Order: sequence, then C-alpha cells, then structure tokens
Amino acid sequence: MGVKTDYGEGHIKRLKERFNNGAVSRQEIVELLLSYVIKRRDVKPQAREIFSLCGDNFRRLFSVIDNENIAGIGEETKTFFRVIKTFLDNYAKDSFKGKPFQVKNQQDIIEYFRAVCEGADREAVYALFLDAKNKVIINSKISEGTLTQSVVYPREIIKTGIKHGALSVVLVHNHPSGDPAPSAGDKRITKRLLFSLKEMDMALLDHLIVGSGGNYFSFYDAGLIPEYSAAYRDVEEEMVNK
Repeated sequence: MGVKTDYGEGHIKRLKERFNNGAVSRQEIVELLLSYVIKRRDVKPQAREIFSLCGDNFRRLFSVIDNENIAGIGEETKTFFRVIKTFLDNYAKDSFKGKPFQVKNQQDIIEYFRAVCEGADREAVYALFLDAKNKVIINSKISEGTLTQSVVYPREIIKTGIKHGALSVVLVHNHPSGDPAPSAGDKRITKRLLFSLKEMDMALLDHLIVGSGGNYFSFYDAGLIPEYSAAYRDVEEEMVNK
C-alpha cells in the first residue's frame, strides 16, 4: 500500500486556524511544525511518537528529533528543527542585551536559565558578568560539553571580565540528568575559578547548577563560596607571613 500523499490540506488549515485562536494542544504544535517540512502527508503518527518521547518537555524536542530513529523523519526535517533550535538559543542568549537587568537573588538568574537549560541534552556553561550594582554587563556562553561534563577555562572567563570591566561573576551550568547535585569536578573548578578571579580583584558571587523541574544547587547557599573564600584568605596570609 503506497504512502498517502494527498493528506488533508483542510486538516492542516483548520489546525492553523485553531493555533491562531490559541486552541491547540502541545502535541498538535509538533504536528503543525512537522507539516511545514513534511508536506501533504499525515504527520500525526510522527508528532505522537515525538511528543511521547519528549515526555511533555519541549526542550527535549530537538534532541529527540535529532537522535531518535523515527519513521518518516529524515535529514531535511532534522535540519529544519536544528534551525529552530539555533534561533531559540540565540534569542535566549540575547535576552539580557540592552536591559538593565539587576541580579537580586539566585531566583532572578534561575528563572532566565530554566528556559535555556532545562531539557537540554548536553552540559553548557554560562557566565554572567556584573558591575558594581550587580547589573548584568554581558551574559556569555563559555562552553558546551557532553551529556555528563563540560569544560571551564578560568583564563577565558577572566579575559572576558577584564574586557567588559566586570567586578563579579556568576557561573551557571546545567545537569542534563536533572539532578543538580554538584560533582567533585564541579566543586574543584568552582574553587579554582574563585581563586583565579580573586587574583584579578573580581569576585565569584555564586555557581548555580540547573536541574529539572525548577530544582537548582547554589554553591553560595550551600556555604561553599564562603568556604572557598576563607581558604583563599588563608593562602594569602601564608604568603604574607613567609
């Protein structure tokens, strides 16, 4: 039996009308997106499978389409969704530009990075560079790694901070597993970065790890930033007393 190629233009038209009236489900949004790249075919089965694999988490949409073997989803469709993801990533990255965004607490930052990080299939590290009033000067994506780790180079963070006249930094990264608990490597790089920044008269205010469902870990709240700062002061005193 051949593939049906005259699938309901009327159905898609009605779906678009319902979308414009705000009356479509999340699965139907996936179906509507697929209809733009897979034309004149019933894409409801693909939309249903994709939505099921996403688990109602739209941030997983892109990794599911890119990595899962779904019948009817070819390279052209994957490229279409990569373009959408790249656009959304750049949109999110530019959200701070031109805005006098002031960091008052961790929640201000978490609310922003939840949209960027939740559901992502790779670790990514971001740094917020702040002025004396804790206003964001620039938000920079430092690196993107694998499913379980990413790389942080203190030298690059310091260079960016000096370039923009930042006085403090907040480091943010995600855990694709959804568990925001810090690894030994997370703790090691945080302490190293704090020491390196202090050498350049900059402060590491916090390191936030974003998990799933709004969960996050704050190095400051956990007492680790104060602990590392005290360790730095001890090292300074030892150097002075030598």
